[in-house]
Amino acid sequence: MYFKKSMRNTAIPYLFIIPSAILIAAIDLYPIISGIIDSFLNINLFINRPIKFIGFENFINLFKDRLFGIAFYKSIIWTITILAGEMIIGFFIAWLLNRDIKGRKFFRLMVLIPWVIPNAIAGIIWKWIYAEQYGLLNYSLSKLGIISNYKSWLGSSNIAFWAILTVALWKAIPFVVLVILAAMQSISKDQYEAAEVDGANEIQKFFHITLPSIKNITIIVAILTSIWNFNQFEIIQVTTRGGPGTATLTMPIFSYELFLQSFQVSYASSAATIMLIIMIVPMYIYIKNVMAEK
Repeated sequence: MYFKKSMRNTAIPYLFIIPSAILIAAIDLYPIISGIIDSFLNINLFINRPIKFIGFENFINLFKDRLFGIAFYKSIIWTITILAGEMIIGFFIAWLLNRDIKGRKFFRLMVLIPWVIPNAIAGIIWKWIYAEQYGLLNYSLSKLGIISNYKSWLGSSNIAFWAILTVALWKAIPFVVLVILAAMQSISKDQYEAAEVDGANEIQKFFHITLPSIKNITIIVAILTSIWNFNQFEIIQVTTRGGPGTATLTMPIFSYELFLQSFQVSYASSAATIMLIIMIVPMYIYIKNVMAEK
């Protein structure tokens, strides 16, 4: 009797989880599995032909594709640059906001504004700011005497990538600040006081107390934001759509154009599958660190 009651109590929580698990599987897992299967087929909505299994042909063609190489390279540069910028700037801002400065609450509120703005809206806002003839950036720089002629920030292949990357960095920094600041505030003040007694300066306290204390959460933040930044789509699509030329062509834009513009479903699915494989490594490290924290 006791055994049956114990089994029933153990099973009840799982019964409540089952509906949510089915919904998550339908929304998340089905598209992933379907995309992986499609990558081994020959589906092209522009060509009326029988659908058949073609093995790794899409992947072989993909690795020969010059545009794929460009998109992959741009995505790596994009992700690494934003990661470095957001961690350095985010750490510095979090360190400042963790100190007893005037207007600290106001600045903490202001730093979150870019983060709460949806990516697509942020892209539209910055597209207006970067506009060549009527943009705020050109107007401000010309008034300050920094530039004499208006620049085409989004129309130049040499500038567009870094201009859009700046927008993504502006969006990414607040999350890093928020999490790192929370981690800094969890550190006992007794450690800092003991270090001050021993004659430690601010730099020594940062590297010997602050950094080691928040190392694990820093790794988790770096992994999460790297995944988000690698998959960034809205900002680029709204502002440049991968142009001019291939200046801002990243993996998500490349896959999107294959799927929804040229309707090469299987070829686009193979590109998306490679993105998934690339993301498995940081996902594994993230899960490993989370489990280690628990």
